[in-house]
Amino acid sequence: MYQFLAVLIVNCLLIIGTPTVANCQTPKVLPKGKFLTDSVELGRPFNYALSYHHNPSAEVFFPDTTYNFYPFEIVEREFYPTLTVNGSSVDSVIYTLVTFDIDKTQKLNLPVFILSKRDCTAIYASSDSVFLKEMIKTKVDSLALRTDTRLLPLRQQLDYPQILAYLSGVLGVVALIYIFFGRFIRKEYRLFLFGRRHKDFVASYKKYTRSTLDDITIGKALVLWKKHLEWLEKRPYSSYTSKEIISRLPSERLEEALREVDTAIYGRILSTQMPLAMNILLEKAIELYKKRRAELAASL
Repeated sequence: MYQFLAVLIVNCLLIIGTPTVANCQTPKVLPKGKFLTDSVELGRPFNYALSYHHNPSAEVFFPDTTYNFYPFEIVEREFYPTLTVNGSSVDSVIYTLVTFDIDKTQKLNLPVFILSKRDCTAIYASSDSVFLKEMIKTKVDSLALRTDTRLLPLRQQLDYPQILAYLSGVLGVVALIYIFFGRFIRKEYRLFLFGRRHKDFVASYKKYTRSTLDDITIGKALVLWKKHLEWLEKRPYSSYTSKEIISRLPSERLEEALREVDTAIYGRILSTQMPLAMNILLEKAIELYKKRRAELAASL
């Protein structure tokens, strides 16, 4: 029994066109269909109401979203409960429609389907029409087209999918570079930092030696030199005496240079050999730097 009813309902909803009657008479009362507005705008939703008065015992069906509402398209529908008064029932539904058709006058007449014991009857409401509002009024010349619209500023929006695609591509390239050249890059970066610190020392040291050489300036340059050697050799040169430095770095030239420096700092006696002594200290620092840089490059 339920399968029979389902088949009848499906057949009923597929009916489009002139009402079909089999073994039943078309009711005298027709459905009422009406647009709830006189004019519509292209692409803007509007409402159409369909109602039908019938015998309380009748099985009544309204078009659903599968029905062809041409020239309109259905957005949604809203049913209202059956209302029965004095032996007469009324069913109604409001359809929310939209149109993209450019005809100035557009019509619609929807059916109501009545299910009988052996067949189904489609009863159509009277046709109702709406008028399409003209939002742009122009006169088109056959020889030239004239623009009669105003440009409106649009808010710029980020194209997130495209941005994500670019970021993914960049990250992929970075990952490939890191896989193939990561070790080389890390090595070069560490050597760069190593060399950068040495260059900073050389610049600061030369700044002292190019100024007026006195016991204070020479003392500051010696402290800077010892700290640089301490960084290069990983030994506490800052606390070393000149004798301890020579025992660690044996060199006659370095020993004479440190003797000149100690004489200037502690005895405040400046000789003409002081610029040469300061230059010997710098040469020793550069020599140790080159040695440690080669060791670092070999270990990376």
